[in-house]
Amino acid sequence: MPYQKNAKDLMIPLEDYPHIPYWFTLRQAMAIIREATVRFEAGFEPRAVLVFDEQYQLMGIVALRDIITGLEPKFLQETGLIKMDPSLTVLMGDFFGPKMKEQSQRPVSEVMKPIKVTVNAEDPITKPLYFMIKENVSLIPVMQSGKVAGMLRLSDLFGEVSKIVLGE
Repeated sequence: MPYQKNAKDLMIPLEDYPHIPYWFTLRQAMAIIREATVRFEAGFEPRAVLVFDEQYQLMGIVALRDIITGLEPKFLQETGLIKMDPSLTVLMGDFFGPKMKEQSQRPVSEVMKPIKVTVNAEDPITKPLYFMIKENVSLIPVMQSGKVAGMLRLSDLFGEVSKIVLGE
């Protein structure tokens, strides 16, 4: 029998996936992600949060990496100081000091990334697999009736593929 599952069968429903308005701060985004991890008892650990506008239209996504980068932009900049201190011990005071808390008040809209691609709820799982590889993303919003219905993760698709390959 041919494989029948589609995107909606494997997605995490939007109500279960962390999402916030664009004016939330990095600090608030961190709290939402931690809350989701606790709520799902580490069975689902979000690695990003979706960002919406006032009309509940998807604007972008903020990954854990974006939050960390947003806390201390200098962290990613190569300077003469870093060349002299390759272990980055000098950055410890700046990165884990009061500046980090100050930077945590930045709005997520300053660090969010645009959504590269979406799929429809009825699309077969080959379509999100293709887009994840092509666009080098590990999360894809699943759309239904023009609205975000949920999120599809590469790890969930990998689980399905591994079941097929391993004959489970």
